[in-house]
Order: sequence, then structure tokens, then C-alpha cells
Amino acid sequence: MSYWRQRFYVDESYWLGAGYPIFLYIGGEGPQGPVSPRLFISTLAEEHGALLIALEHRFYGESFPTPDMSVPNLRFLTSEQALADLARFVQYLLRFSPATPDAASDPPLSLSAPTADSKVVAFGGSYPGNLAAWVRLKYPSLFAGTVASSAPVHAEYNFEQYAQVVGEAMGYASIGGSPQCVAAAAAGTAALRKLVTATTPMGTSADIPEALRPCAPIRRREDLSTYEASLFGNLQGAVQYNLEGRPPYVSDVCSALAGGSPPKPPLLGLAAATALFSNSSAPFGKRCVPSSWEKDMMAELRNVTFDGRASSRQWIWQSCNEFGFFQSTSGGGQPFSPFKAVGIELAGKRICEDAFGMKRYKGPNALWTITNYGGRDLQGANIVVVNGNMDPWRALGLVNRTDRFFDSCVGDGPCRPQALSSSEHLVFLDGTAHCRDMYAPKALEAAGIADTTPVVWAHAKISAAVASFLQ
Repeated sequence: MSYWRQRFYVDESYWLGAGYPIFLYIGGEGPQGPVSPRLFISTLAEEHGALLIALEHRFYGESFPTPDMSVPNLRFLTSEQALADLARFVQYLLRFSPATPDAASDPPLSLSAPTADSKVVAFGGSYPGNLAAWVRLKYPSLFAGTVASSAPVHAEYNFEQYAQVVGEAMGYASIGGSPQCVAAAAAGTAALRKLVTATTPMGTSADIPEALRPCAPIRRREDLSTYEASLFGNLQGAVQYNLEGRPPYVSDVCSALAGGSPPKPPLLGLAAATALFSNSSAPFGKRCVPSSWEKDMMAELRNVTFDGRASSRQWIWQSCNEFGFFQSTSGGGQPFSPFKAVGIELAGKRICEDAFGMKRYKGPNALWTITNYGGRDLQGANIVVVNGNMDPWRALGLVNRTDRFFDSCVGDGPCRPQALSSSEHLVFLDGTAHCRDMYAPKALEAAGIADTTPVVWAHAKISAAVASFLQ
């Protein structure tokens, strides 16, 4: 039998010993470190005297089950395997006793008390939020309950609702959006698309503002897709992580797009918004937009070598294989429709074919994923599901019935109606973005961000649910 090493972190700062709970933080699509005191799980651990554990996801960070990430090896990178890892790890934890030296870890696990009588609650956000929900479904005997934040439990190939929520957020007044902001974004993307495609090679017009110039000539449609996806990606990030300590925020973007008197021409507004995201990695410090399919998109996705940091190849493999989640601009009712190269043909299908040699790719096995886990028909027990109404990922999650994206589906895949059991708790926040509830109270004050009434309310609901799991 062969073994591989999975990295985990232990924090006994709050643990009161035997019989007190274990709070497990589920790692996701990137390297995992110790649990931060800035997270709400730490607040709850202090409240309940819990042992804090963070477990890194297989194939990410330094948890390598195989020598490299070649396609034959990536077959071991699945959500089902990740759930089994969580179950096996919890079984290992619950067998610990100070009286028996640990021979399974290096360095050996050392705790001040036995764990056999400790209840385990798992926490995760985004994809780990999915895992938090699903691990309770698949291994209910090991977990007293779970908290699943911003979890896109519905697998969908052409995730066009993402752009629709980005547009919605840019128009949401309470976070600094406005109808003028959305209109300016739509006009700016239309003007840029026309200007970029008017020359050969594309993007060589001298009239393109500096902040919008492509870093490399756009010689084919794949390059154009990379360029437009890069521009769209900036605005995506501003919405997804709005008011979470990583500016620019929606208010900054909208001020750049539509602020001033008189307002800037749409193309210059888009350039001003894009300039907010410029960094020193551009050639010679010059502002430009990544635009090479081979260099900016495929080079990292084709790299099969583990380095402890990179995670793009692994996550895109999971997307191609199980989930989809490819954020296209093909849907209506959003300001990015002029970026036609960010459609599912290039922003999904072609990526999977070029990165992994998937010939005539037709999409992920969403039928398997939804059948295996239930999609929005969660029907588990002792699960808290948290979403914010300004988070683009909420469109694939569980939301209030009055929400625009309740039971939203795109394409021909299975669409299971949303359903929760009596012991599952839906917490839906107004005005918040991705995983906002996972920050501890007042954790963002240093960045000038106060906890809103919905955040305070959500923390109270989550806290009450966790307390009920431990009774």
C-alpha cells in the first residue's frame, strides 16, 4: 500500500480539552495555512472552547498525492476524493490519545487531551463551502454539523448568470452602484470592442487608451478572448470581493466609469476603471491588458509541475471535469455582452481542450455532480447555508425564494429545485459579497469597513446554529 502526505494545521489556543469540540476549516483550490484569528470560525472556537484544525485539499499547496499534474494523475483530483480525505482525516483525529504516541503524522500530532468525545463541525467557503455541505451528506456520522458559505452547489457549464450579478451589483445603490454606472460599462465595452476589432492585427489602433492597450498583438480569436476576459475579470473581482479589504470596490469602479461632471466618454471611463487594477507586472511598468492565449492563459494551465503555490491547472481541471462554472458573457441583462469572445466556446470548451487534450469537449459531467450531491435539493441535516445577494456565486447556490436567481439554470443539464430539510438553515445577507460572513466581527475595521446590520444578523444566526449542533 502506498501513502501520500496531506498538510494540516493545529491550533489549541481555545481548546478546553476532552469533550470540547473540533472545528475543521476545509481547504480549497489553493495553498492552505493556519486558521486566521480574523475569521469567524476563530470567534466561534473561542466561544465554544474548540480545537481549530485546517486541512489542505489534495493537489493544492504542498499536498501532492502524485509526482506531477499530468492528465493520468489528475483523475485522482475530484470532489469525491476530497470528501473521503476529510472523512479519513476526522477518523484519524478522533482516535488521538496522549497516551498513545502518534506515528501517522510528521511531526507527530501532539494534543493536550484525547479527542474521542469531541464533536466535529466543518466550515468552508466557496468551493470548500460545497465540500462542507456535501461532507455532511456523505459522512453524517463524523460531523455534528457544517457551515457552507457562498457554496455554488448547482454545477453548470455555461455560468452566464455570473456576469448578470456583476451588472446587478454595479447598479446597486447601497454599495455604490448606479444605473449610470451600468450604462457607462455597457457603452464602454461596446466602444472598445468596435475599436479593437477594427484593425489587423486587432488591438493596434492608436485610439485605444493606454490602460486598455493589449500587452501583445491580438492575432486570433483566442487572443481576443484572453483580452476581453482579462478586462471582464477586473470588474468581476471588484464585485466578488467588494468591501472585503481588497479595493478597488464597486464604488471606486463606478466613480471611475461614470463619475465627474460632465461624465467621461464611455471609452475613457472604462480605461479609468481598468487603470484601478494596473500593477507593476506589466512590461516596463506600462499599463496593458493580458492578451496572449498561449502566454497568459495556456502556459500556466499546461504546466504539470507542482510548486506549492500555483493552482490554476488543478482548479480548471475540476471545472472541466465536474463543475463547469465557466463565466461567460452570453446572457442578457448585463453590460458585458459586447465582449462576445468570452462565450462558452472559448471561455470554457477551448480551454478544456487545449489544457487537457479533451477532444470534442462537450462540458463537465454536471449530471453526475448534481445526481451525486443533489444540487440545490440539499436535503441534509445540520447544515447552515450562507449567501450574500451581491455575490455572483449566489446564482448557483441556495437563496431566498424572492431572489432573482432562485432555482436559476442555464443549458440542458439537470435542474433540481431548491429544497432544505427542517434542520438546515438558510442565511441570506443583503449587500454582501463572496464569503463575507466568514470574517470575524470587526475584522475589517482596520480597512475602514464596519459590520453592517445584515452581517451582525448573519453571525448571530450562524452562531445559534453551531451551538445547536453541539448540544
